Amino acid sequence: MEKIITYDELPKSNGQSIYLRMETDPRLYVTLLSKGYKVINNISYSNDSTIFVTGRRQDTKCSSNDEYKNTVNKNIQDTLKSNGIVKPITTNFSFSDLINHKYQIPFVLKNENQNGGREKFLINTEEDYENLIYACTFLITKKSSSNSSDLRECINYDKYLNLNFTVQEYIPTPSDYNTTVRILTSSSNDLLYAALKYKKPDKHLDDTTLLGYLLSEVFPLSTKSIVSNTLSGGKNILIGESSYLGFEEKLLKEHNINSEQFYHLLSASQDVHEKFKSELGIICGFDYIYDAEREKWFLLEYHSRPMVGDYSKRQGINYQTNEDRLIAEGRVRATALGLTLKKRVR
Repeated sequence: MEKIITYDELPKSNGQSIYLRMETDPRLYVTLLSKGYKVINNISYSNDSTIFVTGRRQDTKCSSNDEYKNTVNKNIQDTLKSNGIVKPITTNFSFSDLINHKYQIPFVLKNENQNGGREKFLINTEEDYENLIYACTFLITKKSSSNSSDLRECINYDKYLNLNFTVQEYIPTPSDYNTTVRILTSSSNDLLYAALKYKKPDKHLDDTTLLGYLLSEVFPLSTKSIVSNTLSGGKNILIGESSYLGFEEKLLKEHNINSEQFYHLLSASQDVHEKFKSELGIICGFDYIYDAEREKWFLLEYHSRPMVGDYSKRQGINYQTNEDRLIAEGRVRATALGLTLKKRVR
C-alpha cells in the first residue's frame, strides 16, 4: 500500500505539462503552479508528454462527449474481457420495458451516478417488481398517494430515471456476505491499494433519495440488500501489505475467492489503467464481484474519482466533511503524480 504524500512532497517541475480540470482540490492546482508545472485544462494544448492528472473528457476525433465516453467504455471493457473479466449484461432503464415486464428477475436496478451504495436495488421477487413499478409510476406521473405529504416535490423524474439508471444482471456473491473488491490504481502502473468489501445481507433501507424512500417505506422491497459499502455499514479490509499475507489468503478463502485469480485481477487492472491513462487520469477505482459458479470476475464499475476514505483514514487523514474528502482525493492524486514523475526521471 502506497504512503499518501503531502502536496509539499511533490518535486519541482522540469518543464512538465499537467492536464488538470478545475473541479479538483484547488490546493493541488496552486501547488503545481508554485512548483513550476505548466497546468492546462484545454485538451487542445496537450501533447504526447502531458501527464493527465484528471482524465480527458473528449477527443478531437469524436463529435460529442457522449460518443467519446461510449468509445472509452467499450475499449476498456474489451481490454478487460481479453483478461477474462467481463461486465454483467447491462441495459439502460426503460419505463416502458418495466411496465411491460421485459426485465427478467432477479436483476439489479442501479443509478450509475451515485456513490456509496445509494440507489442500488436487487429486484428479486414478483413483489419487488410490482413495488418498483408503483414507485416509478409515482415519480413519473407525480400522482399523490396516502404517504405523499411527507415527500419532497419530484422534478422531471421521467428524464432522471432514463438518464441515470441501468438494469444489470444479478451476480450472486460466492459467500454469505455481499462481497466486492475495490482496487485503486495509478496510471504509473502502480497499485495504490486493494480492499475486500463485505457486509451481511439485510433489509435494504435507502431513504437518502426519493426512489430509495419509496422502495423502503411506501412500497417496501421484500429482498435482501446487495450493498457492501462502508457507508452502509460494511467492512473494508485493505489488502496488499506483506505482513498480512497469511491473513489475506485466509480471508479470500473464507469468501470463496480464488487467490490466484484475485492477484491476476490486480495485474489486469493496473495494465488497463496504464493503457488508458489519458482517458482515466492518474487514479482510477475499479469495483469487481466474483461469481464462484462461473469462476470469473465481473466488472461492476470503474471511476476516475473514486472514494478513498478507508485508504486515507488508514494513514491518519481526515475524511469527515466534503472539504476533507476533496483534500484526501487531491493528495491521492498527488501521490500518483509523484510515482509517475519518479519513473520519468529514471
